[in-house]
Amino acid sequence: MVVGSGMAGLGALAATWLGDHHVTWLGGVVGAVSGGFAPTVFDWMKDQAGKLQARASVGELAADEGPAGLLDPRRAVVDFVGREGELAELIAWCGDDSAGPVRLVTGPGGVGKSRLAVQLCARMAEVGWSCVRVGDGGETGAVSAFGGGRPLLLMVDYAETRVGLAGLLRQVAAAAEVPVRVLLLARSAGEWWDRLGEGEPRVRKLLADAYPGESLASAVAEGLSDEQIVALAVPQFARALGVRPPERVRVATGAGRARILDLHAAALVAVLNARDGDGTAEVLVDVAEVLDELLGHEERFWQGSAVRGGLLEGPAGMTVATLRQIVAAGALLGAASRDEAMDLLERVPGAVVSLKVAGWLRELYPPHADPGAGAEWLGSLQPDRLAEHHVVAQLSTSTELAEACLEGLDDRQARRALTLLGRASVDQPAAAPLLERVLPLLERVVADLTSDLDTLTAIADAIPYPTILLAEANVAITRRILGLLPAEAVPLHGRWLTRLGVALSQVGRPAEALPVTEEAVAIRRELAAAYPDRYRPDLARSLSNLGVGFSELGRPAEALTVAEEAVTIYRELAAAYPDRYRPDLARFLSNLGVRFSELGRPAEARPVSEEAVAILRELAAAYPDRYRPDLADALSNVGVRFSELGRPAEALTVAEETVTIYRELAAAYPDRYRPDLADALSNVGIWFSELGRPIEALTVAEEAVTIYRELAAAYPDRYRPDLADALNNLGIWFSELGRPAEALPVAEEAVAIRRELAAIYPDRYRPKLAQSLNNLGISFSKLGRSAEALPVAEEAVAIRRELAAIYPDRYRPDLAQSLNNLGISFSELGRSAEALPVAEEALAIRRELAAIYPDRYRPDLTRSFEVLIQVLEELGRPGDAEHVRGELDRLKPTGDIPES
Repeated sequence: MVVGSGMAGLGALAATWLGDHHVTWLGGVVGAVSGGFAPTVFDWMKDQAGKLQARASVGELAADEGPAGLLDPRRAVVDFVGREGELAELIAWCGDDSAGPVRLVTGPGGVGKSRLAVQLCARMAEVGWSCVRVGDGGETGAVSAFGGGRPLLLMVDYAETRVGLAGLLRQVAAAAEVPVRVLLLARSAGEWWDRLGEGEPRVRKLLADAYPGESLASAVAEGLSDEQIVALAVPQFARALGVRPPERVRVATGAGRARILDLHAAALVAVLNARDGDGTAEVLVDVAEVLDELLGHEERFWQGSAVRGGLLEGPAGMTVATLRQIVAAGALLGAASRDEAMDLLERVPGAVVSLKVAGWLRELYPPHADPGAGAEWLGSLQPDRLAEHHVVAQLSTSTELAEACLEGLDDRQARRALTLLGRASVDQPAAAPLLERVLPLLERVVADLTSDLDTLTAIADAIPYPTILLAEANVAITRRILGLLPAEAVPLHGRWLTRLGVALSQVGRPAEALPVTEEAVAIRRELAAAYPDRYRPDLARSLSNLGVGFSELGRPAEALTVAEEAVTIYRELAAAYPDRYRPDLARFLSNLGVRFSELGRPAEARPVSEEAVAILRELAAAYPDRYRPDLADALSNVGVRFSELGRPAEALTVAEETVTIYRELAAAYPDRYRPDLADALSNVGIWFSELGRPIEALTVAEEAVTIYRELAAAYPDRYRPDLADALNNLGIWFSELGRPAEALPVAEEAVAIRRELAAIYPDRYRPKLAQSLNNLGISFSKLGRSAEALPVAEEAVAIRRELAAIYPDRYRPDLAQSLNNLGISFSELGRSAEALPVAEEALAIRRELAAIYPDRYRPDLTRSFEVLIQVLEELGRPGDAEHVRGELDRLKPTGDIPES
């Protein structure tokens, strides 16, 4: 249905013109092409349309086509269903003279972006619009080539990777003769979208209202179930294949709604299985397995073609496994020329390097030669989601193939490989071990890449965030881009400095991240002072990041100041533009709650944390795929706030919801969400313990330690601090269950890690070192090793005394805890006279705390009373002990339970 923008894209597009109305539209569009080019294209397209109509008349898939090609939305094999609201909005946008000329549609691979765009093109063609698919590399001249007096709709797929996109938009901004609309399709609106907005004013103006802020949902229609969508597609695929449809198709679906591509693949597989099966009336398809099944059918197409070409015969014949790897290498790297295709074959173990084999691969997947696009000698397995699945599967099973395909890449190959693998790492858990193995190769590729900023940016934008496996590559690319930016590109410096700060923080280098983020804030402050409407949102984002940076380095007072400023800015923005700014406001509120908490101000932390959860619950209900991760993070913070206020039962409720969300996310995207799952499990363990359920606390703590051990082994700078946190908790739960011998080694390991970290980042990690020392002392004491418990208890008190002098609200509760334990250690060694002053000091602090936060601190106060009574009795002062006991008895009717 969509005409490409130069000689080459029409081959793939002609397959859509199976009806008279499509052929009519084809002629109309060609008529808009100027000069002698038009007759050549028209003759070619008439020839292709004739071939396709001949195929349709006999109802068969051509022998030189694989079945996966039937999923191409441009072929319109399956009727368009659902998305009525989205389609209506886009049609209205095209017809609204006052609307901006650019619209961005986002969504994960296979959700139906291209299908929606194709349908829009068909509808607009019916009312006289020229509709053009702009191929990669064909952005330059797209407007002038097709602007022949008719309204023009340009469709740009994979907009996030387009080097020439800014140039295309400049053409659109300058076009005044005819209406032009540009529909951009991308998997997400990330850094690439923000970067476009940093461009020249005329381009920035085009983007003002271009993105509604929400991705396409998986469900194309609430009134149609996944099973119904499959059922509607089955007879249409059967018609295209020239076979009878199966009588019944039973569909196995997982939790949630499946993507439209997977449902259509399920329908296609059902038809193929029925055609090749034993004639049973019912066919079962599992949506989770359809890509593998479809690849099996596609593989038979490869084999048949290879047999006809004589590629599997004789001593030099290749195996079927080699065919699979050749197709995967072609999808990963492509080839811009015949020589590059020969080089591609040399990378595949066991492949015959010959023009015959290269020609065979080209016949399987001809280039999608879009008019004006950069030349490609090879096409690729389609749809892209299927290609990504196949590439990951083949590279995962052959280290030799993976290394061969990711070494010695030129700029074009590097950009293509990084883009495909970056996308796959977001969507396929199986990509994670592959990327882990080849990450050093990717980093070396990054170091040797071109100095072209657009190309580097396209690669950087293909790296997902957050990510474990590609975090170092993200740092390397970002540094490279910053080094190449011209001095006058001040807004871009601010943006990429912000991104570098986040990347450095992600890899566990907060001391390097802080000055970078401070520089970004300084730049954006100046920009916001001059252009507040444009740059205040960016300033707020950098301020929020700066708050995180201060926090990571143990500077909570400074963190709070910038976090409050960020929230103030976003409250104003969200009041004026709620749809656009409420999501970020929620994130900033959640961060502000953490900053209050770090300063020992839980009563102020709770309301802003709860406000964040309220906003994100509303957003996640409407757009679960986009906002459930943010909701989980905010819930985790609210749980901590409840715990700090002495309300562990409420903390546990929200923490269990957090774990449920992160388990689902980590199952689908382990690279992104396993660390969050481990953190949530650690919190659940804390609140199980606070509620007197140590066995359940131990179970989740062990799971958290297992996850963090794996992460810390691969990425020690980033995850050893988290491993120490999890070990610290695990030691506590062992101790609570009366298993001090098991508690001791994990407590010692936590102390060892935190000593190293505190030596490098004292402000950040000395508080945690004191915590681990405190727990280690308890373990020694419970094992009857009081002489070893005493020095670690004294060290914990010394550290916490210094901290409490600087941040009393935050660290006086911890100081009281360590003083209490030090008093116990002195007592166990028969040094009651030394125990007395520290026990009295601990009691005095806890009296003050319990007066302000009784629910949180009266159990601790009870424990301090008991220690002081014991010490007084040891000193032969029964009268004083009885006086203190009387005060304790007056507390007991409140129901306080002494801590164990």
